[in-house]
Amino acid sequence: MFIKLNQINIIFMYALPVAAFSLLISSALTNIFLFASVLYALQHCIRNSNFQILFDKQFFKFIYLLFTFLLCSSLYSVAETADILSLLKKYVKLLYIPILYYLINVQKNEKIIMEFFIYGCSIILFLSYIKYYNFFDFSYFYDFLKYINLANVQEKIIITRASIFQNYIIQGTILSFYSFLCLYLATKKNIFIYYILSFLSFINVLFLNDSRAAYIIILCLTLISFYKIITNNKIRICFLLIFISFMFTQYASNFEKRVGNIASDVKLIENNNYKSSLGLRLTWAKIGLNNLIDSPFYGYGVGSYKVTTEKYLHNSQIVDKQYFVTSNPHNEFISISSQLGLPGLILFLLFMLYLIKESSGVLSIGVSVLVIISSTFNSAFYDNMLGLFLVIIISLLYQKKFKIEK
Repeated sequence: MFIKLNQINIIFMYALPVAAFSLLISSALTNIFLFASVLYALQHCIRNSNFQILFDKQFFKFIYLLFTFLLCSSLYSVAETADILSLLKKYVKLLYIPILYYLINVQKNEKIIMEFFIYGCSIILFLSYIKYYNFFDFSYFYDFLKYINLANVQEKIIITRASIFQNYIIQGTILSFYSFLCLYLATKKNIFIYYILSFLSFINVLFLNDSRAAYIIILCLTLISFYKIITNNKIRICFLLIFISFMFTQYASNFEKRVGNIASDVKLIENNNYKSSLGLRLTWAKIGLNNLIDSPFYGYGVGSYKVTTEKYLHNSQIVDKQYFVTSNPHNEFISISSQLGLPGLILFLLFMLYLIKESSGVLSIGVSVLVIISSTFNSAFYDNMLGLFLVIIISLLYQKKFKIEK
């Protein structure tokens, strides 16, 4: 029996919500359902000749120009073919933003997507506290997943006390936005459980998580919350008092440790030792700046950062050169400028600028801040899961008639 067209439409109505639900649970599920959503949206758009929605936002144009530039740069790139294709595959997710924007605009399923996202994050938040306090030995669970080849669980995730299926950077970033979203919903819908979820995720990110980038994200989103969301001074004071009390408990030790690592990294750098987290980032930034100065008008082409890094290290006095070799400088601005020069960097900055300019509500303002910080401390769209999270959340919250925003 053939499946009727309306049945297919119903099935794909839940493809993107499932992808949103799976962000912190399964990379494979997220990729599968997101790609299925993109294919369905493309065929729907072509079949209905409804292309104008793909140009609804000004920042869409800069996405198209930026990816076209990346594609054209493959003609002169100094990178190997495999590296070129790998980088194009990573940045193609930028094109998902207008395509998924179109799909959500047609399906009108914003509320379902948001609810599924909240359910998925809530599950991970709950499991994170269970793992952190050793209520359950997750090593048996990870061994089982490896045994049945259901998930490729990284050793770094296993040994990190609060991470479940994704690394601490991705989990911290997504839970930061989840906390911000729950606080927004708590004030708009006056549902107390959202206050609890917001506070639990805030504590989780700031005191249980190891990502310093996530600390900055959640603190910036909290400032936006205090300015734009929480209008009741009593609630503001209550939040501040609870936060200050937590700063003097056992939770603060992890936060202090990660912040203290910055001071130790600086001391190592002062002694010309760059083998630290901060030292690596400074070295990669220096290489990126060197690439921009050497080739300012068109860069070295897509996928070239690893080649230019190896060349720079070969001519430098740095010891243990292999330690610094990477294709990802953990900064999107450095990555783009190295590959595409000043024109590429300008296009990416214009994308950011119009993302801010076209923010129509508190949540979309939060997303624009999230994108900027994530691109500064990580290569946001280079990274698979972080990039997919941003793709989903941008295409959702920049809808002209976003229901939850109203």
